[in-house]
Amino acid sequence: MAENRVDISKQPLRLKENSVTIKSALKWIIPAVIAALAIPVGTGYASAGNIILTFIILFVARKNPLTFYFSGLMLLLLSLYIPVGYNFGRISYPYVVSALQTNPGESLEFLQGVSFTAWLLFVMAITSLLLFIIYGGDFGKKHQAIYFILFVMVNMNSFPNRMATQVITSVYKASLELKKLKASNSIPDDFPILSHSGKYKNVIVIIGESVARDYLSVYGYQHNTTPWLNTAPGLFFTDYISTAPNTYLSLPRTLALSDGVKTQENNSIVALANSAGFNTFWVSNQGFLATFDTPATLIGSRANHQVFFKKGDYEENDTDDMALLEHLHSIVNENHSSDNAVFLHMIGSHPDTCSRLNGFPVNLHISQQESFNCYLATLQKLDTFIQRAHDILARSGEPYALVYFSDHGMTVDDSERPVRHGNDARQNYNIPFFILTSDNHQHLIDDTPISARHFMSLFSQLTGINSELIPARSPQQIADQQRTVFNGVGLIPYNELKNNPIID
Repeated sequence: MAENRVDISKQPLRLKENSVTIKSALKWIIPAVIAALAIPVGTGYASAGNIILTFIILFVARKNPLTFYFSGLMLLLLSLYIPVGYNFGRISYPYVVSALQTNPGESLEFLQGVSFTAWLLFVMAITSLLLFIIYGGDFGKKHQAIYFILFVMVNMNSFPNRMATQVITSVYKASLELKKLKASNSIPDDFPILSHSGKYKNVIVIIGESVARDYLSVYGYQHNTTPWLNTAPGLFFTDYISTAPNTYLSLPRTLALSDGVKTQENNSIVALANSAGFNTFWVSNQGFLATFDTPATLIGSRANHQVFFKKGDYEENDTDDMALLEHLHSIVNENHSSDNAVFLHMIGSHPDTCSRLNGFPVNLHISQQESFNCYLATLQKLDTFIQRAHDILARSGEPYALVYFSDHGMTVDDSERPVRHGNDARQNYNIPFFILTSDNHQHLIDDTPISARHFMSLFSQLTGINSELIPARSPQQIADQQRTVFNGVGLIPYNELKNNPIID
């Protein structure tokens, strides 16, 4: 009987040891669970499978020092994408390119607009990973090789692996693009000496930024965002789409010879106007860090006269778009002896939208989201800008053509970040395009389906330039029901994109 007795004096010690073991385990299990939840949700890979997979990666990694510290570092780096990924979704080439081309001021504006939820997920991910690194290591001498093999197998097609691969390949691809830009600056254009009709003394091309056509009342939006344009004399195209969803990808495919994927920045609209005898001007309120920092600055550098408001640090010269009009006034009134082609590049409605107003009033209060109301105000400001540009040209007494288009559309909804870039919906490509001329006194609507890829052909037709490289075409001649857009990887059918609802 004595042999079957249980030594109850040792039970409290065992319970204490078990309690310590549980507490020790919880120190890494809880952070691993939080990280496994926050990282997939924040980076656009939210699914039960990815959440479970992230936990498995952390669990397997902790048994080998190499995999432990490698996985911790990689997940920390990937977590830096959470402020972007929570609202924009999975990382892609267009986002990497945009990030590489973003100046400090634009980066600060973006971070100020990041939603509370995104910041919360970011903090949760970083904090939990650091705690996991501190308490999660369990490097037994046995079976390290087995756990290493398991780690490799688990990660072969994991979303962290795909994310890291996407970043590396995108940066490499962007570096190749930059080298191509630099090389193309030394390549002369292929236009012979041309001529133009001389019908318009001043041809003004205004390049807008981040304007979604669906929110302009001149195109049917129910709130009055374009009071002047609603009845202004001009030709308004209701089914015109951009070539790509962001500035870096869109403008070279609009303002230079392109098949939709490859571009020839040397054969640009500025080079075409130069060859046709125009006195060319490029006036930009976009950032300028170097001659080759973007395709747009490279194209603008071919102009006879160049003005870039923002040189170096973005914050040093936060110029309002209205300053572009001062240059337009000077150009029109001081260059009577030449026919002028003037390109004005606006900062427009680029987020942060409230920062674009510079004192312009917010007249419409449609949403609880201030940045949405500010977005509508930037559209009213655009309407005022176009009216003033029109008045400058009309007062000159000389024949003119004023052309406006936006580089791309936007995703606009009622989320925590209601105005943002995107590439998966038609609204990311739906843009305004209209032409006001001194010889047209009617408000005309044209519903021809047109891609901005053919903008140079329309420009040639408007100005009477005849080039074999870029034949002059009317809207009807370039009508295309099967349009494609470039999403950063390849051409995709516009008609297959989803349609986002319009905020009333």
